[in-house]
Amino acid sequence: MKKIILIFSIFVIVFQGFAIDMDEIINKTIEKYENLNSFYAEFNQIMCDEVSGTCSSFKGKIYFMRPNFFRMEMENPKQIYVGDSVSLWIYLPEKNRAIRQSLGQMPFQISPDIFLKDYEERFNAELTDEEKNSVQITLIPKDQTDIYEKIIIKILKGKFEIVAITIIDEIGSESKFNFEKIEINKKISKKLFKFNPPKGTQIDEY
Repeated sequence: MKKIILIFSIFVIVFQGFAIDMDEIINKTIEKYENLNSFYAEFNQIMCDEVSGTCSSFKGKIYFMRPNFFRMEMENPKQIYVGDSVSLWIYLPEKNRAIRQSLGQMPFQISPDIFLKDYEERFNAELTDEEKNSVQITLIPKDQTDIYEKIIIKILKGKFEIVAITIIDEIGSESKFNFEKIEINKKISKKLFKFNPPKGTQIDEY
């Protein structure tokens, strides 16, 4: 669950001069995400377990609205994550079960600009790939964490959008999110961020 929620924390990251010709891309990416009020994207998540050597794939949609409202819908199996700035709901319709957790008890803030603050103090960064239309940045935390060992981010040069994020943990397992149909500052109804469990749903609170 930490890896899934972490995805909401990486949409806005400050980068500095990895290449001489990247200044314009970096500045416009920062500007675009600093001015973000809402966000929508469809995604494909690929999770590969290093121990078992197996991979699984999930598709879904993400909705986000400042300050920290979000909704993520995943398919096969169907899962719904809803953050209403107070609680995190995880709804598993096939199990007729819902989990509610206080956002105040989460190990990190649910916000796409969490890494924007004190960025240079937290990570060592490297430009690890540069193609015609995109760049790839690898972030390695300076302080050890049990959530990730490395984060790899891919940015489109023309649109200045983050289109892929890969999270690698300490044993080498990977969770990669590829984003498409990205809409910045899309008009989103606040009703999406309110969750009312269907009648008869088992509710567990933590």
